[in-house]
Amino acid sequence: MGKLLDEQSGKPVEYASVALLNTDSSVVTGMLSKGNGDFDFSAIKPGSYILKIFFIGYQTYFRNVTVKRSLDVGNIKLKTSATALQTVEVVGEKPAFTMEIDKRVFNVDKNLASIGGTATDVLRQVPSVNVDIDGNVSVRNGSPTIFVDGRPSTLTLDQIPADAIANIEVVTNPSAKYDAEGMSGILNIVLKKNRKAGINGLVSAGISTTGSTNAGVDLNIRQGKINLFANYNLRDRRSPMRQHLFRKNLGADTTTYLDQYQEGDFGRRFQNGRLGFDWFIDNRNTITVSQGITAGDFNNLNSQTTYDLDEHQSRVRYGLGRNDSRHGFRNYTTQIGYKRTFAKEGRELTADFTYNRANNTNKNDYDLQYYDMQGNASNSPNQPELRYGNGKGNTTYYTGQIDFVNPINEKSKIEAGLRTTSRTFNNVLNTFGKDFATGEFLLDSALSNDYHYTEQINAAYASYTGAFGDYGFQAGLRAEQSYYTGEMRNVKDAAYNIDYPISLFPSLYMTRKFKGDHELQLNYSRRIQRPWFRDLLPNIEYNANSARRGNPALKPEFTNSFELSYLKDFDRKHNILASVYFRNTNNAITNFNVDTTLVLDGQERQVVLSYPINANQRNTYGAELTVRNQITKGWDITTNLNVAQTSIEAEGISNQGFVWFGKVNSNTKLPWSTTLQVTGEYESRQINPQGEDAPEYQIDVALKKDFFKKKNFSVALALNDIFNTDRDLSWTNTTFSQSERYRKRVSRELRVNVSWRFGKMDANIFKRKRNNDNNEGGDMGGDGF
Repeated sequence: MGKLLDEQSGKPVEYASVALLNTDSSVVTGMLSKGNGDFDFSAIKPGSYILKIFFIGYQTYFRNVTVKRSLDVGNIKLKTSATALQTVEVVGEKPAFTMEIDKRVFNVDKNLASIGGTATDVLRQVPSVNVDIDGNVSVRNGSPTIFVDGRPSTLTLDQIPADAIANIEVVTNPSAKYDAEGMSGILNIVLKKNRKAGINGLVSAGISTTGSTNAGVDLNIRQGKINLFANYNLRDRRSPMRQHLFRKNLGADTTTYLDQYQEGDFGRRFQNGRLGFDWFIDNRNTITVSQGITAGDFNNLNSQTTYDLDEHQSRVRYGLGRNDSRHGFRNYTTQIGYKRTFAKEGRELTADFTYNRANNTNKNDYDLQYYDMQGNASNSPNQPELRYGNGKGNTTYYTGQIDFVNPINEKSKIEAGLRTTSRTFNNVLNTFGKDFATGEFLLDSALSNDYHYTEQINAAYASYTGAFGDYGFQAGLRAEQSYYTGEMRNVKDAAYNIDYPISLFPSLYMTRKFKGDHELQLNYSRRIQRPWFRDLLPNIEYNANSARRGNPALKPEFTNSFELSYLKDFDRKHNILASVYFRNTNNAITNFNVDTTLVLDGQERQVVLSYPINANQRNTYGAELTVRNQITKGWDITTNLNVAQTSIEAEGISNQGFVWFGKVNSNTKLPWSTTLQVTGEYESRQINPQGEDAPEYQIDVALKKDFFKKKNFSVALALNDIFNTDRDLSWTNTTFSQSERYRKRVSRELRVNVSWRFGKMDANIFKRKRNNDNNEGGDMGGDGF
């Protein structure tokens, strides 16, 4: 037994972690100190032990103790850790990027280029990760599954503020414990969670050269068994965009051309708030509850100009019009988590439930009036196009999971868990086109839908980890059953029902550790990529002789993934992670283009229709190298290179080629509390069944200056895409057309962001405040902010 006291005030220190360790540092037992500072261990066998006491805001206390019949260490006075914390702030800084044999972790707090942005901006900076102009994410030329705090979410990447993210976890070949979803693994976005004692917070704001603005506040209050946290972020992003489509139409008797231009602005304005608490019931049990709300509007407003050209590429007529869409949304995320630890070190039980609800509204306006080259209105061969649409929808997403870890001994353990997810999606869109004969707007069924979709996935897993000598292994098996239903309620007999009663996803890991901090790992896993609900949505999106729709008949793709990895650490200053991998994917999901005729507004229109299909298979052979070097004490460089040979076959069409992707992140500490960061990336051409995407590259630079003695006020300048090279250029060939598509958003953007971090770690701030309130003429004891 014993009692913990604050060295300065002499007051009891409650809820500190008190552990009794064996001489080899393994845990015998532990508890939290009581409200009066007391702690007591019972039924301790005689012997020599180590007493360890830890609590945020105090120096960790160690003491050798000997138990004969009982243990009584008397009063222990704990020292505050102000001096120790200052030392850590200068020397023990967390690196921007860490590598392990099974995952890599990117520390967002160290990234300057994404300050004031969204999760999309963050992922652009992460080694191994590529993000295209539309925000689509790939890892090793494949689609990963993206989680938020380890769970599915209805939020898109552009709806998550960068300032709310703590780190990004990249798991390229997950074990059976993780979801089987994701051809190239899992990206887990871990949100910030502050549990410092006392009151602590961060306020930030920023503006950019495009007129984008951001502001946010992050606050946490911890006293005793309760930790309250809250954050709020506001984003208003402006992103002007230009598009150009040039298409060669191959007719039976003649060849014509289409030359189309669009120019407009993509605005993203939203608010994001999160409120919750941790309840530390005792030293074994913790409950966490949080509620998040995100709401905003994403508007895409474009003017369009279309030229029809004859076989000599001479303009014969042109069209002028608008193509506007407005999307409003509101997301709610509720999370409840429970964690139970046991006296046996490593034994742990966790359970959580997540509820997501998303509501959205959609409006679109489209018009296109043709003129001859003298400027006279032309109604031939098609009448002017004038239509508008109104829609709304909602999504509910439930996730429940329970996991149990039970160590058998120091080298082996068993893990098991259950998980269930349920998603329901409803979408209604009514599109009305003008009948120029009557002057009335009539419902256009080809561009309208009333779609209902449900998904249920149940999973169970078990794995065993063991070791013998320098060899280790983990064998796991995950079983998932999934059910999908879809129905177009505005079309008769337009429904589907897909059942996968049981699908098995084995995983196997084998490791060999060598002397000198390096190891080799061989692993295998089976993965699945289920269609995103928008890929199943059968409604048509039409845009001046081009169209896109979903495919309700789309099936999941299955991938067998093999990887051999080698990790070497040199004095914790240089790290090398080299991997070779092979992926074989059946029913690979890819986009396909066909020439077809659509009847819109009562008129036949020749279009190139794009939609997702299941290809026969996709094979990818690749190698990846990630190197992190601490060049000097203040200069850190991470280099990532991925090369692959890929081939794909779909609808009797095949294509293959060599692709590669590289990224460099450089962080340099300069004098006067200044940090310089430079990030560069290059992506080679990408292979599609009917064409390819052109290479692209981008370089970002950012500078941050900390002010004041505590370095708690910072100003950051970030210039994204300094050479203005980020764009999308692709070529597509079909039976009757050859297309070149170019899209460019304003990507060169200068951002200015300021932040102020305030607070003080103090385990007894509220008790002291109450005592001062009762003490007439007292002061704050130097604990003010």
